[in-house]
Amino acid sequence: MKYPIKAFLVYLVAMAIAAVVIQTTEIVLLPLHISFLGLFMYGSSTLVHHMTMKSSRKEPKRFPSYFMAITGIKMLVYLIAIAIYVLLFKDIAVPMLIAFLGLYFVYMLLEVTSIVSDLKKEE
Repeated sequence: MKYPIKAFLVYLVAMAIAAVVIQTTEIVLLPLHISFLGLFMYGSSTLVHHMTMKSSRKEPKRFPSYFMAITGIKMLVYLIAIAIYVLLFKDIAVPMLIAFLGLYFVYMLLEVTSIVSDLKKEE
């Protein structure tokens, strides 16, 4: 299965979990914010995966350097986005940060496992 499809399935599952959490707990998560967070993570993860695979095909020997650079840039963008969100929405920042970390972890696992399996196929 292609990475964008896998990532979209992760997005759908995450949104279903968020809907259940919103309905069954007292945790304050705004549905619009959580859906935009999920779309942001989906889009950035898909873009980073595409760029990483493209770089691995161009120059396989430089792949580790490209991967680290792309990941570093992604983390910088994430930190900027988190800082802006926390400054704008201080009252609900903690639950959203926890949701962000959860999504980050899941998408990171998906990204790394997909890259490793794709690279093994190319060998």
